[in-house]
Amino acid sequence: MPDQHAAVAPPPRSRREIEDQAAEILRSHGLFSIPVDPVTLANREGIRVNNAKFSDENLSGLVAKRGSNVTILVNQSDVPFRKRFTIAHELGHHFLHLLSDGDFVDTQVDLFRDAEAGESAPKSVEVQANQFAAALLMPETLVRQAFEKTQSLPELARLFNVSEEAMAIRLGRLGLA
Repeated sequence: MPDQHAAVAPPPRSRREIEDQAAEILRSHGLFSIPVDPVTLANREGIRVNNAKFSDENLSGLVAKRGSNVTILVNQSDVPFRKRFTIAHELGHHFLHLLSDGDFVDTQVDLFRDAEAGESAPKSVEVQANQFAAALLMPETLVRQAFEKTQSLPELARLFNVSEEAMAIRLGRLGLA
C-alpha cells in the first residue's frame, strides 16, 4: 500500500484543542477512565481494528477510509503497548485528518515524531496524531489526578497501560516531570 495521506494540510490545531477534543470524545463515549481502551472507542465509532502482517517490518499501522468504511490495521508483531499507541495514533488521523477517502500509513519513525519548527504538512499531521494519541491514552486530568497519588513512573505507566517511555514523555509535556 502506498504511503499516502488523504489530507493535503491539516487545519491548524493547538495542543490544547487536540487535548480538549480527545477528552470530549472519551466523555461522549463514556470512556473517560483509566486505562482507556482504544479498540473499544474504535468499535463504538464503527471502525474495524485488525492485526496485520506487513511486508515492511517498520510499518506500525494504517488507517484507511473508503466511503463509510474505516479500518485500522496494526502490526501484529508489535508489543501490546505499541499496538495501543498505534491504534490511538490512527484514531487521531481519523478524528483530525481523514475528511475524505484515503489512507494514512505510519512507520515506527512517525510514532515518535515530535514538533519541529517549520515542518511540512505531512510531518505536522503526524505530530497532531501523536498528540491526540497521548491525550487519548493519558488524559491530562486523569494523569494529574493519578500523579497526586503517586509520582512513580512505573506505577503510572501500569495504571494507564502504556510504556514507561510514553508516560515519561507525557509527564514532561504536562510539566510534571
